[in-house]
Amino acid sequence: MRKFNYFFIFMAVLTLAGCADPVVFSEVFQLNKDQKIYTAYNLWYTDPLQMDSRNIQEGSFIPAGTEIEPLATGRWNKEIIFKDLSTGKTHCIKYSPAWRLCSMREFISYTFTTKNQQELLQNIAPAVQTRILRGEVVPGMDQRAVLLAYGPPPAARTPDRRNDTWIYWRAPEENIRLIFRNDLVRTIITPEQK
Repeated sequence: MRKFNYFFIFMAVLTLAGCADPVVFSEVFQLNKDQKIYTAYNLWYTDPLQMDSRNIQEGSFIPAGTEIEPLATGRWNKEIIFKDLSTGKTHCIKYSPAWRLCSMREFISYTFTTKNQQELLQNIAPAVQTRILRGEVVPGMDQRAVLLAYGPPPAARTPDRRNDTWIYWRAPEENIRLIFRNDLVRTIITPEQK
């Protein structure tokens, strides 16, 4: 009987250890030696060590194309810890698969990139680049510019980006809706307008 119990304990430990297998940035991006990693869009936060994976647009943000140094993934793949090399600050994204509806590996692959800011903003009008780097979305911006300014909308609220409406969080209990027509933001609906 004891052997039977030890077997289940052993299997449970193996299962948990497998779930806690850290995601390694260099594997996600298939990095070459000395290749750099950058933020793929503006990453918003009020507390750098408690960043929400929904990318709630309040407080400060790390601009799209900012070079980062991956430090670790932790707590059963629920945290992404990295250093913003422009400020030297350590940041921690609290990853939630319930909001993003993807694996941590997928989340890392679209939250970070090997493209620097100049490459990310290439072929975007200077006035729109300024808006992106201020963290602003205004009518007339295309979806690419919105993705750089706000990031991808959380899949739990916008399951398909081909939809005409994207929903973001402006605060933990407050949404903002972007309505597109022909790939351009036509209307922005804030809580005050509802």
